[in-house]
Amino acid sequence: MGVRDTTLLREAHDALERSSPRRDRIPVLFIAGAPRSGSTLLDRVIGMQDGFCSTGELHFIWGRSFGENQLCGCGVPFYECAFWREVSGRVFGVEPGQVDEAAAAHLKASVNQRRNVPWLVLKRPQPCQAVLAAYGDLLERLYSAILDVSGARVVVDSSKDPRHGLVLSSLQRFQLHVVHLIRDPRAVAFSWKKRARKRPEIHWKSQDMMTQRVRASAPRWTIHNVVAEFLAASAASYCRVRYEDFVADPNSALSSILAPYNWVNEKRGGMAGGQVVLEPSHSVAGNPMRFKSGRLSIELDDEWRMAMPLRDRLSVAAATWPLLARYGYSLRGGA
Repeated sequence: MGVRDTTLLREAHDALERSSPRRDRIPVLFIAGAPRSGSTLLDRVIGMQDGFCSTGELHFIWGRSFGENQLCGCGVPFYECAFWREVSGRVFGVEPGQVDEAAAAHLKASVNQRRNVPWLVLKRPQPCQAVLAAYGDLLERLYSAILDVSGARVVVDSSKDPRHGLVLSSLQRFQLHVVHLIRDPRAVAFSWKKRARKRPEIHWKSQDMMTQRVRASAPRWTIHNVVAEFLAASAASYCRVRYEDFVADPNSALSSILAPYNWVNEKRGGMAGGQVVLEPSHSVAGNPMRFKSGRLSIELDDEWRMAMPLRDRLSVAAATWPLLARYGYSLRGGA
């Protein structure tokens, strides 16, 4: 470990000593799976339930929020959001714009190096134990502060990123509940390839969402879903949900997802007749729909069935067919 890493460990420790007291274990509902699988919608719906706090793709908080001051899900810049200002004060003792996000981002990058992934999967992270402990302390304080400020009991994190999930599962003071969200890989590939949409969170300039070729999205879909199944072994609970089933019957899917939390009441966050009434959230990253509030219809997005070229559909099916069949999807394109 280099001099920079040693300095960062000391700075992280000093910041943690100034922060709020620790809690015993931190319940996190982690949405795992591939990007473009409808996780933002699921995150928002779960966040409407009593005791849950929706935070979006929380692993992006260092660069996009503390670093770039992108819009919070409530519609104001991160530095100006009262919720995140209080969280920042509890974790770091300073305003969000004064946090050394580069130090946190460096700790994250050090843990997330590819060479560490096998050790995290095997739950034997000796090569990165010191930096994992420092980054873990930082995450523990962050998630704990989110619960304190929100008054919730469970943090909903829709990061999906496999390495972030492995890090959380390696930290003993997290109680990780994994919701494995799966969407037909052809729909995912089509979403990646569609003409780019604007990113409203980039409020100081115009910037499009990323696009990706079909040949890249298929292996990415496979890797994310395979790692999601690895997480099941060390999670406090694991629930597999298909996006198509969720939009067809949201209440039934929610019942399965919320089953481990036997203290949760029967409130369904204003859901009725395939619609949900969404309140503003404090998500830090995700699909642009995280900025929507009010009544929203939960509908299946299956544009790919008509608009996706046959060549692309066959290419994705050929590259993903083992998991495609495992998750109950037809090679011909039906669930």
